[in-house]
Amino acid sequence: MNEMSVSPFDARKILLAAQVTTVLNHIHRIAYALVAADLTVLHASHNFLAVVNEPTTPIVGQKITDLLWEFQGAEAGLRAVLDGSLPFFAFGRVHRQQSDSALVYLDMTVTPVHSAELGHTLLLIAEDVTEQAQMEQRLVQSRNELLLVKEQLSTANVELERLNWLKSLFLSIAAHDLRTPLSTIRLYGELLAHLSAMADPEKMADYGRVIQQQIIRMEALIDDFLDLDAIEQASLKLKLAPVEFNQQVSQVVALVGHLAEKRKQSLTLQLAPAPIPVQLDTRRFQQIVINLLTNATKYTPEGGQIVVYTAVQEDTAVLQISDNGPGMSLEEQTLAFDLYFRANLADEMDRQGRGLGLYIVKMLAEAHHGRVELSSAPGQGCTVQVSLPLLETKA
Repeated sequence: MNEMSVSPFDARKILLAAQVTTVLNHIHRIAYALVAADLTVLHASHNFLAVVNEPTTPIVGQKITDLLWEFQGAEAGLRAVLDGSLPFFAFGRVHRQQSDSALVYLDMTVTPVHSAELGHTLLLIAEDVTEQAQMEQRLVQSRNELLLVKEQLSTANVELERLNWLKSLFLSIAAHDLRTPLSTIRLYGELLAHLSAMADPEKMADYGRVIQQQIIRMEALIDDFLDLDAIEQASLKLKLAPVEFNQQVSQVVALVGHLAEKRKQSLTLQLAPAPIPVQLDTRRFQQIVINLLTNATKYTPEGGQIVVYTAVQEDTAVLQISDNGPGMSLEEQTLAFDLYFRANLADEMDRQGRGLGLYIVKMLAEAHHGRVELSSAPGQGCTVQVSLPLLETKA
């Protein structure tokens, strides 16, 4: 049994213990009480009530469970210490409120004591650990604040990385994607100036159309970039209006069909026979079609075929753009709609572009509560299908 035995005749030990207790109490507030087997207080240090923050009252003969509420319901544990089943019983960081509302924290430990005179008793040590508890709380608070600062810094770093990426992307678009249409506009502008002196209206009209087409291409690139930022910020807003689907598709094909002509590709438009009512943000829908047609002309070889097809399937308006280009592997198809993805063949074919097209298409289609699907195989071309909800008409 782990217990302390005290002989009533060994006065030196008792005196030494009293002196040690006095010194400890001066250094740090500590008090004790001797508790009988029936859990009544036999004796207590003069400062016991002050340490445990209880009103001044005679405590000898009181039940420890009545004196200190913390021990209510703990009788079995105290008796287990008495009979040796437990080496000690303890409460850590018990808090008690002082009259000025300040909190005092105590550690209470009960150990067995045996003497020939009193038999088996319990020694309750109450130690004021307010300073340690407050220090621990400050440490926990400081740790939590550091974790919060770390999280804020991490968030700031993510935002800085995003802004840096957007800056790099913008510079990339400005350096590569915008340069081609700008060069074309400059060239045809010079030709227009030359033809105006020659008074050739037909050629001037042709060159004017080319300039218009290149401006549309530049606008689409800039729209892609701006919408990408809005998508990343979850702040993309659509301006929806009821329109006719076939008309919207044919307008865009007419605007960018020169891309296929330039590469001697066959561009076929197969529109559904009946009008298809939808509700679209027309500018964003134009971006969808321009991106898909640009991709198709980019990867289809000279003399290849591109088919633009519209239909109604159940409650959706369907746009399909198919080509007989090199196609995509299964792995490439799983990544095709990821931001910044470019097919391996883009490098082999020296095709320019930042890899935004299909990602933008997917995000804009989903913003319209639609979906995008891709089917392809190596050497068998590629088909991208955009499905958008039909306009609900009142019965």
